Amino acid sequence: MEYQADPHADLPFEEWKRTKRLQRPADPFTVRRVDPDRIGHVTVYTDTVDKAQDGERHPVFTPSDARFAGFFRTAEAGAVRRGEWDRRLLPFDEYLPYVGLRRHFVDGVDWDDTRYYRNIVDCITGGSPLWGCETESEFRDRCEDLDRLYDRIDREGYRPASELRDGRLRYDEIAVNVGRDGHLLFNDGKHRLSIAKLLDVDSVPVRVIVRHQGWVADSDREFPSE
Repeated sequence: MEYQADPHADLPFEEWKRTKRLQRPADPFTVRRVDPDRIGHVTVYTDTVDKAQDGERHPVFTPSDARFAGFFRTAEAGAVRRGEWDRRLLPFDEYLPYVGLRRHFVDGVDWDDTRYYRNIVDCITGGSPLWGCETESEFRDRCEDLDRLYDRIDREGYRPASELRDGRLRYDEIAVNVGRDGHLLFNDGKHRLSIAKLLDVDSVPVRVIVRHQGWVADSDREFPSE
């Protein structure tokens, strides 16, 4: 096979290190524990987040058409991405699933009296199944699963996925992204993170899906410290 020289060999050393670092993805299967309070915003990488504020249809976000809220946790795991995706943020405490769980678990409101529940059911009855639920009854069962999850975490603490279902969910942890400033941004696992915040859990296991190119270029670390 013909030898191929490093195309970046003539770059100044510091620039060469930076270029190599930008080409090297992070290990997407490394699990780290972080304080849930460090995850203060939700990744919303469509530009539709600021085009509508009436919450007409979509059950999760206020903008009715902001459907793609995060990166695919398998296909894009470990990737470095440029762009403005880390600037279009929604505070987690305004995120509809969190608001719904807070209303139910903290304020004692029945599931079907929360806006979160009603919006999900509206979508299901409108012909858009969500989270494997095709009927309101199936979604109600999912909500009862959340009741059991909340009670278990309250009794036993937050357990990593590797300890559940005989380890078959080893990498099914809360997923986060790293913005250009090193802040952790929520990507997936909304119910678990919401419950952890509501119960004031000290730390939760997380996996990093995408890091912003700006942060990677400016840091020698794979994961931001406190």
